Amino acid sequence: MVFAGSLFCQGSDKSEKLTFLNNEQNGMFRLQSFVHGRMEATIRIRDYEFTIKQAEDVRGVFQIDSTNPDLRVRLVKKEFPWDTKTECANTNSGNTYSCKIEIGSLEKGRYLLSVYREHGESESNFNLFAGIFGKGYIDVESANDR
Repeated sequence: MVFAGSLFCQGSDKSEKLTFLNNEQNGMFRLQSFVHGRMEATIRIRDYEFTIKQAEDVRGVFQIDSTNPDLRVRLVKKEFPWDTKTECANTNSGNTYSCKIEIGSLEKGRYLLSVYREHGESESNFNLFAGIFGKGYIDVESANDR
C-alpha cells in the first residue's frame, strides 16, 4: 500500500519526490520513506521537505547512515516567527556512521529535513530513513496537493 505523502529534495538543479510507504499493523500506522543518495564534492547540503496537515499521537524517526563521519541530518520545523531545529546524535558501528533524530510528538506544520556536512570535500553515499509512526491519525501533504 502506498501513502500519498511525499518529500521533496532540493539542493541541486532537480527535485526528487520520495513516497511514504504505509504499513499498518495492530492499530498503528507506519509511514516510511527511504532514499539512497550521494553527496557530491561540490554539494554541502540536500534538503527534503514534508508538511503534516493534521496529526494526533504521532512521532518521528529520521536517520542517515554513511561511511562518512561528517554527514549529519537536521530537522527544522518551519514556524513563524522562529524555526525550531533538532540536530542528530552521531553513533559509530564498525565502518558505518549513523546520525539519528527521534521526535516524541510530531505536530501539524512544515518540516525541512537536511542532510549536510560542515567539513570535507569528498563524495559520499548515504542512506536516509524518514519514519512517521503512531496510533492516532495523520494527514501528510502530497505532491498533488501543492
